[in-house]
Amino acid sequence: MFLAMLLTTGSGCAEGETLSADQVLDSMMTAVVSRRSRSAIQSLTTTAECMGPDGAFETTVTSIRPDTVYFRQASELAITEIWSTAERTWGGNAGEEYELLTPQVRDFVRGHEFHLMVIDIKDRFSAFELVGREKTGNTDCLRISMKDAAGADASVCVRSDDWLPAEMQLNPGSAAGPVRIVFDDWHESEGLNLFHAIELIEEPDRVFSYDYVDISVNTFAVEMRVPPPDLPSLPRREPR
Repeated sequence: MFLAMLLTTGSGCAEGETLSADQVLDSMMTAVVSRRSRSAIQSLTTTAECMGPDGAFETTVTSIRPDTVYFRQASELAITEIWSTAERTWGGNAGEEYELLTPQVRDFVRGHEFHLMVIDIKDRFSAFELVGREKTGNTDCLRISMKDAAGADASVCVRSDDWLPAEMQLNPGSAAGPVRIVFDDWHESEGLNLFHAIELIEEPDRVFSYDYVDISVNTFAVEMRVPPPDLPSLPRREPR
């Protein structure tokens, strides 16, 4: 999809030094995982107040290593709860019986692990190639192409001033087409330098904004109902 190339830059390295995709990603990881080792994260719970073409909603995602996800999305119309593991995905509307769901739903909920996509980028993607320098808005960044677990094209654009990701582009099978995620409002949370806002752009007229009101490490969401067995012993997150 992209033409790989070497890039010479003076940002973040000695003048004239040639950067590789690995060096850019390593710089990004150092900027994001500032004090806490990735291996210390057993789970990551995020709650966002969201707005989309159909109105407001709230999304909670708990990612539990290595591959379990709890997803809860609440609007005026319904509250949907989904559990997903490597073996199966199940869920339904709150107050109703859970049912088994398709692998496409697992792709959908894993596609909402936006923070872990950055934290675990080298585990979740592969075939990294440095494409070149470009402008994202008013930001100078370095574009890296990559492949997701299904082999679909993806990319991340890393800011060359502070090495934080400016945006990520995905092409998930659960979506109708490419998705662009623009990261914003970076500040420290529990030893991690994390974004607290995103814009998720599916199409010019289908834009979703997420403002994260809670991000916590190694706790479970209080809303969780009927968790799967054999989860690690972690405290529940206190209600906001």
